[in-house]
Amino acid sequence: MSQSRNIIGVQFENTICESKGWKKITKSPKIKWTGQGPCNFSKILSVNFDINKFKPMSDSTFEKYDAVSQNGDKIEIKKYKKSKVKNWTMYSEPMFKVSTKQDLIKLVDLYGQGSLDLAKTKYNDFVCNMFNNIDNDIINKITKTNIGIQFEDDFLPHSELEYRWEICSGWRGFKRLSIMFKVRD
Repeated sequence: MSQSRNIIGVQFENTICESKGWKKITKSPKIKWTGQGPCNFSKILSVNFDINKFKPMSDSTFEKYDAVSQNGDKIEIKKYKKSKVKNWTMYSEPMFKVSTKQDLIKLVDLYGQGSLDLAKTKYNDFVCNMFNNIDNDIINKITKTNIGIQFEDDFLPHSELEYRWEICSGWRGFKRLSIMFKVRD
């Protein structure tokens, strides 16, 4: 079941595409990280929480856009008025996140030896270390796959936008490393 925010966003994207004659084609980044295991949590453990060994692999996909114009330009669409993004706003979902009960159980088992507090500490320390050491290469790769953002009331190219990494509060206290954006001052 989709979140109502997501449903409203998709409806808005469809409306924009119809009004501009764009094709509604959505691509989202799918970053594959180094390390061993079936999920990112296992991969983080397999590199012993070493951020220098946890890197995007070459077969990762960095594309992020919601529409393609008549001349082939790819555009990201956000259901915000331009005036509302003078402050930092989420641009992209977190690189990885704890968001379900199954994730929680897996982390308590993998990182906490049964302790939720220990699992949360290890995971959050890892996210904070990534934040303190991550460069803008991922941001650049993602944002360069489209020409800018179509808002409710205006289109802005990347030259008029700023991007940065931010640690956001996540579900049950597990932190999230996300890409944020705002209109340049």
